[in-house]
Amino acid sequence: MKFNFLKQLCDASAVSGDEHEVRQILARQLRPFADEITFDGLGSFIACKGNKGPKVAIVGHMDEVGFMVKHISEQGFIWFDTIGSWWNQSMLNHRVTIRTRGGEKIPGLIGSVAPHALSEKQKQQPMAHEEMFIDIGASSREEVCSRGIAIGDFISPEANFARWGEDKITAKALDNRAGCALMAELFESVNNPDITLYGIATVEEEVGLRGAQTSAEFVKPDIVIVLDTAVAGDIPGIDPIKFPLKLGHGPAVMLFDKRYFPNQKLVAALKQSSEAVGAPVQFCTMKTGATDGGRFNVMGGGRPVVSICLPTRYLHANSSMISGNDYAAAFSMIHHLLNRINASFIDEVNTYI
Repeated sequence: MKFNFLKQLCDASAVSGDEHEVRQILARQLRPFADEITFDGLGSFIACKGNKGPKVAIVGHMDEVGFMVKHISEQGFIWFDTIGSWWNQSMLNHRVTIRTRGGEKIPGLIGSVAPHALSEKQKQQPMAHEEMFIDIGASSREEVCSRGIAIGDFISPEANFARWGEDKITAKALDNRAGCALMAELFESVNNPDITLYGIATVEEEVGLRGAQTSAEFVKPDIVIVLDTAVAGDIPGIDPIKFPLKLGHGPAVMLFDKRYFPNQKLVAALKQSSEAVGAPVQFCTMKTGATDGGRFNVMGGGRPVVSICLPTRYLHANSSMISGNDYAAAFSMIHHLLNRINASFIDEVNTYI
């Protein structure tokens, strides 16, 4: 794992609809390895190398959940809308970064009422996000505007990348900068002359898999490997039957989600690759969410797709956690699989009777 590269990706502000910073980082990193770098009409990043054989795409979404400025009060407080899925109780009193249209980054804090000013009943009730506000230390609307902040500016959690112990990584936006980093490392290292390899980082996954649809139509890949994150259920308060994944036990093959089923031959091939490289693998399902696989697998008459997810604690919050060992295992097994793919492999995957 390239920790500094992952840190750059996680620290970038790139809420759905404002992914520019991640596009720039990926372009700098992959330009020496790509024959061509292009973008679809929504701005999804598409790197390509090779010019013969089937088109094989490895995909990670580059957007993160966040917020948008919707109102600035006379007193200088900022009200916001959520972008993507949030749990209100994970938002209060956390630091955020507002990215202005000019690219400036303004620090702020989601304000909370001191317990001294709350009744016992109020203390027991969660606060709706419509009641929350951001404090940047300004005294008036004019002062907020003078710092370049305007209605429609995007807001992300404050950057907080860290390595804990020998294995754990905590950061904002690991969903899905970890998938983007994995995509980039695989794109750099795989040199299979029998395929045309695409490294794709999609936009707007958190608001409806939009970049997956546009990039699928743009590239028209023959086979797709989606890289994402999934809920780790190895903490108190989560049902381990519904959420069986554990950090440090390997990446997970998503067996179905709200919009996707994997190609079963691809699942079998991944199992073979995991055994060949000695990498552990887990399996999971997700009834309440979806990965980009849900768009790629119905593109152009249907495509073979499989989603591989890194178990992640505290998703869609200011800080999440992954295992470096899971990341390394995912890299090894997917790298092995990508080097096995050729036209005959694709024909076998697409043979149904």
